[in-house]
Amino acid sequence: MENFPRPLQRIDPEELKDRQAFLSATPPFHSLPQAEIEIIAANLTETTYPNGRNLFAQEETLLFNVLILHSGRLERRIKTDDGPEVTVFLEPGDIYGGISLLFNNGISTSTVRCVEAAAVYELDRENFLRLCVKYPSFSSYFSQELDKNRERMREAVVAETAGPVAEAEPGTSFLWKSVAEMIRTFPSCPARTSIRQAAELLTASRRSAVLILEPESRPVGLITDADLREKVIVGGLSPEAAVEQIMSSPLIRVEAEVPVFEAVLMMMRYRIKHLAVFQNGHLKGMITERDLFLAKSHSPVFLIHEIQKATDTKELKEAYAKLPDVIRNLIASGARAPYLNAIITATMDAVLARIMDAALKSLGPPPTKFAFLLFGSEGRKEQTLKTDQDNAIVFSDVPDAEDFHVRGYFLELGRYVCDELNEIGQKHCDFDIMAKNPSWCQPLSRWKAYYRRWLESDDPDGLLKANIFFDFRVGHGSQELVDELHAALFEKLLDWPGFLRQMARNTLSYRPPLGLFGNFVLEEKGAGRKGLDIKSAMRLVVDFGRIYAIQANLVETNTLKRLQALCNLGRLDKPDLDDLVHAYEFLMHLRLKHQSEMMKENGKPDNLLQPARLTTIDQQALKEAFKQIRIVHARLRMDFFLYTP
Repeated sequence: MENFPRPLQRIDPEELKDRQAFLSATPPFHSLPQAEIEIIAANLTETTYPNGRNLFAQEETLLFNVLILHSGRLERRIKTDDGPEVTVFLEPGDIYGGISLLFNNGISTSTVRCVEAAAVYELDRENFLRLCVKYPSFSSYFSQELDKNRERMREAVVAETAGPVAEAEPGTSFLWKSVAEMIRTFPSCPARTSIRQAAELLTASRRSAVLILEPESRPVGLITDADLREKVIVGGLSPEAAVEQIMSSPLIRVEAEVPVFEAVLMMMRYRIKHLAVFQNGHLKGMITERDLFLAKSHSPVFLIHEIQKATDTKELKEAYAKLPDVIRNLIASGARAPYLNAIITATMDAVLARIMDAALKSLGPPPTKFAFLLFGSEGRKEQTLKTDQDNAIVFSDVPDAEDFHVRGYFLELGRYVCDELNEIGQKHCDFDIMAKNPSWCQPLSRWKAYYRRWLESDDPDGLLKANIFFDFRVGHGSQELVDELHAALFEKLLDWPGFLRQMARNTLSYRPPLGLFGNFVLEEKGAGRKGLDIKSAMRLVVDFGRIYAIQANLVETNTLKRLQALCNLGRLDKPDLDDLVHAYEFLMHLRLKHQSEMMKENGKPDNLLQPARLTTIDQQALKEAFKQIRIVHARLRMDFFLYTP
């Protein structure tokens, strides 16, 4: 077994080169010496199978080869006696048969069939076992794969017997695994490599990207088929130019220890399809958008993908309508409230981006810099399933001669975007706080005047607008304008320190819905319904974070991040931070769960929580959360009204 048998037929040199490149990018072969890879490549047999072909039957078929998938897609189904069935899809670069040969006497451990026409390289049993004997790290790869199979079966059993949690859409549980479990290796080349050579490597490896390295072998970017099409073929760049001229950079990275959920959020945030995975400062591989698509149609990644590829309002509305199901399944799988908010925010941002692209294409390029502003819960990235629009437009000041035309353009842009958002399901604001309202579609100088007027006024209307308009971020357009608006706001606050006192007084006018003896205080809202207005209760924490963040000149708008920043500045003790964060997250979780259940029942979410529908444990936790909000009340009263009768 020490020497590999030589191939019986001559192999074309270019084909041999392609095989070597493919193996060099495929674990665990990529860890072998180059000399071994050259020998293995010469001893592979290539076979093609049509879509629908059944290749192996679990515990029936005897294997004599290891299959290395070159192109296409295979489905593996694994079933235990009286247990659930687990389905895994094999993609190009995946291997099948190694576990069967090493640990199951050569008998197939799975039922395998083609779900796409497939081309496979086959390595015979003798050569495969030779590598396992000579290279322990090679054989350990298959031991690890066996452990992963066992873990999949264990999770499937848990999901099948877990009661209500089992209602979660198959595939959501993988979101809580570490990124390390989904890492794939990708080919790489130096930054000075020609585009032609990099393209050949991309083709030969059958991967979706090639990593680009600096002279010190530090990854600095990557190229994909899209880069080749858009920057070389369409852009007319010479194939002999250095690949660094077309690479996508910088390389967005994630640590191997973080859960897949965070990788999902990063892909959604940056609108990318590849994430570089690092561990202890070293690149371990990449995770791709396609890996995450295996989570089925109710995954947040699949939802964002549908939104981004929507071609008209109807398709966009259909995609957006799936959001409640996505959230309901994430709640069932144990997602924390901040992650749920992040998914909702990313989804709504994706919808806005799609609508804005269509609007700018219809209306033509904007006449000057602008920013589409998001306020309230959208500005804080704390949207729920019951939300309406709170938005506006700020644009650069222009000469008087251009003012009429510029205002007309942006007002039309505001109408287009707001009406489209309403059409797909984000309802118009009842108070008309939208970019389609001429009052909220203004140049930067007018917005500065607005904020000055609200700060100088002590009427309730000014306070109401402060609560809405002080939490803003850019939804689309110029961050520079938003930064300038923030700077002007904080500068003006120095002249009117009493305004924060007015905000605190306004907040203290509302109390948590908890009676003197610890009983819930219900209120009546619409059609005689009684319940807890959980949105109003949460507002106390939101107001607390806003007031102290403004006092500390923090531009952060998210409530939990504001609280953390205040703790970092020494303005909030760590135990108080932990208690307040726990209370706020719990309230948000109950709110989202309640809304998702209401949408499933009658399609109409609200914020009126029914304590009688909660478990005893949740009722007690809710009372504890309200007690923490009482402490917030006391802190505000002490800091702003200590010497007031």
